[in-house]
Amino acid sequence: MKKVEVRAPALGESVTGGLLASWSVKDGSTVIEGQALCEFETDKTTIDITAPATGTLSIVVSEGTDVAINQVLGAIITDERGNHREKSDAEAKEVSEAGEVSAVHSVRRSPSARAEAARSGVDTGRISGSGRDNLINKSDVIAARSGTPDAHDEPAGQGHQNENSHSQIAVEASKTPPRGQTKEMENYASAGTGEHREPLSRIRKIIAANLAKTQAELVLLTTFNEADMSAIKDIRGRYKEAFQEKHGVKLGFMSFFLKASAAALGSFPELNAYIDGDEVVYRGSINISVAVSTPRGLVTPVVRDVQSKKFREIEREIASFSARAANKTLLPDDLMGGGFTISNGGVFGSLLSTPLPAPGQTAILGMHSIVDRPVAIDNTVQIRPMMYLALSYDHRLIDGKEAVGFLREIKEGIENPERLLLEV
Repeated sequence: MKKVEVRAPALGESVTGGLLASWSVKDGSTVIEGQALCEFETDKTTIDITAPATGTLSIVVSEGTDVAINQVLGAIITDERGNHREKSDAEAKEVSEAGEVSAVHSVRRSPSARAEAARSGVDTGRISGSGRDNLINKSDVIAARSGTPDAHDEPAGQGHQNENSHSQIAVEASKTPPRGQTKEMENYASAGTGEHREPLSRIRKIIAANLAKTQAELVLLTTFNEADMSAIKDIRGRYKEAFQEKHGVKLGFMSFFLKASAAALGSFPELNAYIDGDEVVYRGSINISVAVSTPRGLVTPVVRDVQSKKFREIEREIASFSARAANKTLLPDDLMGGGFTISNGGVFGSLLSTPLPAPGQTAILGMHSIVDRPVAIDNTVQIRPMMYLALSYDHRLIDGKEAVGFLREIKEGIENPERLLLEV
């Protein structure tokens, strides 16, 4: 017998502790190496802590407890002999009944995925896992249950609004009810109130604090424009299959917006700067945060050095961010260092909005739904796929002239994508 400790992970120098939000398995359960054990929530992100070994879980720290980095949360009691031989069919079946491995299909499922599959009737043998070593997580089952559309494909009856983003997996996952709700709902329902209460998560607290800080310190204005998406839609229609076949990733809209924003930030460096006391700090590189929805709230992983990256590199990073946000494997370092943010409200059907910049940033670009609208072109009325663009900015550093010029340069880059490819 051997005891392997489960500890709170180190997630970068800026993170000193977090909240053990919930255990995915019960004390005394049999777990396998790589299986999600619990959710660890910091002020920046929520991740799954996985089992470091196969064996029986012994929980030391209860849910809802603040813990320090490297603190022991539990232990796994292993049978060292089991590490040197194959499991028998009977053992494999027993493990399957514990929610770990299917003896028939050799499918590895987390307990939450197994419960969700049983509730919704999803055959986990027909889906692939996005977790470590192909472990099927709850978000994979939810995506299979709801038939989540490809981020680039247009679902029937939905116009163009879902063509804008790679983060559909995370968006679908955000629809799931939060943990710990059932018991309190039952308590209040028995009292006839129909209400329930839950503690505010660390991420929601930091989002609230950041929004309050932004509104208190920045002098915010928003300017608007619109972009004709015909050229990008045409490029995607002609080359998306060849692009995916050659580069192994799909060609989306977001890479065009990141490249257009990088070009505009090069022309208007104030939008990539920030005020620090009585000084203006100009950043030396263009790192753009991309807003992604998760069950715990909005997170903004950073694509770094956008000006020097190729389209395929940007698409790979965005796809990775979306999958990792859904699987709760984004690290705090993934979310730090952004100088400008792009937020895509269009994925939710938003036609127009006034987004707020993040602390330490001066501006944010809001994308919205793509809608076929009549527009005047060469003295004729034509139906074009149009998107409203919104730029919110800090008026202390940026004047209206620069803000309008910046947004117009993005518009021109989107409507003439050959400029982005030729860097002119």
